Amino acid sequence: MSGEFEARDERNLVEYIATLFGFSRLSAALPGRDIYPPFLLVGFFSFLDVAVLQVYVHLTGGTHILLVTPNIAAGYVAVLLGVYGTRYMSRRYEEALATIRTQERVGSADMDQFRRIFSWRVKVAIYLVAVVVLYANTFLNVGVPNRVTAINYLFTWEFVFLPVIVEFALTYYGIHFLLPRRIKNIEFNLFFYDPRNMGGFAAVGQLLKRSYYIYTAGLVLFFVLVYGPVLLPVSGYEPGLFELVFFSTAWFVGLLSIGYSMYTMHQIMSAEKEQRIRELEADLHEALENPYDIRNAKVVDREQFDDARERLEHVRNTRVYPATFTMWSQIAISVLLPQLLQMTVQTAL
Repeated sequence: MSGEFEARDERNLVEYIATLFGFSRLSAALPGRDIYPPFLLVGFFSFLDVAVLQVYVHLTGGTHILLVTPNIAAGYVAVLLGVYGTRYMSRRYEEALATIRTQERVGSADMDQFRRIFSWRVKVAIYLVAVVVLYANTFLNVGVPNRVTAINYLFTWEFVFLPVIVEFALTYYGIHFLLPRRIKNIEFNLFFYDPRNMGGFAAVGQLLKRSYYIYTAGLVLFFVLVYGPVLLPVSGYEPGLFELVFFSTAWFVGLLSIGYSMYTMHQIMSAEKEQRIRELEADLHEALENPYDIRNAKVVDREQFDDARERLEHVRNTRVYPATFTMWSQIAISVLLPQLLQMTVQTAL
């Protein structure tokens, strides 16, 4: 399906860096099934830190970081999830646009806004600003304790982990804020003959819902990373106001994103559904004599009357987002879970 619509004509930031460091060639050279190069990129530098640098620290009088704060492992898992999530969302974005037959609905001028979520220049500009901020925080606030950790502070975080965060954030933002707005601006018509009774937008709904699940999974991993020492416990560490505010802000951003995207799609579908019902209502009026008197009303145009009723059935059966109790339940659980976890830990402190 995705072959019918190539949405990603701009480079993925993480794929670009993985290629720059030679991991695309490594993936092609490895026997068996090709491994996605960004997985190799993140996996290599995570292994370098945990199995090489931290072992060296431990053997030279220090303590391996996993022995001090084992919850730090959630950070590495979160970065791998970011790579997976970005790739998953990008592919599902293409498939969703192919499923709603974007190329058949819009002209070449409007097509450009769907071909990319963000341009390459925007990605690079945001990434460079983030690199400057991260370096400034390292030198002015955190500092570099020793030569071993310098590899992480001055290289791995900026050139491996940060691109994953930026690419994931931009892709997620594009799906939940830009895509619904673009569909609304183009005024896509619903496909009322959709066998799923979702107006042809089922794939878009699944994309919005599942991308939010990935975001929630990342938020839970961040919760483990921040509140792990409290849950284990391994030290006297207690999360402060910054951690509380950051986590709550990230949770609110997720709530805002799923709320905005679902509500926008709901508005689009509800508005057109109501418009078509009114049009068919007018057709029924024309096909009837004395339409307001049910006892004396007569069908004066049987073909128009039957056609309007048949079309009305399809329109009325079309559901709008969020359409089912199952979808509402899944979204509600995903929204409430991170905040409930945080409130539970804060209460225990």
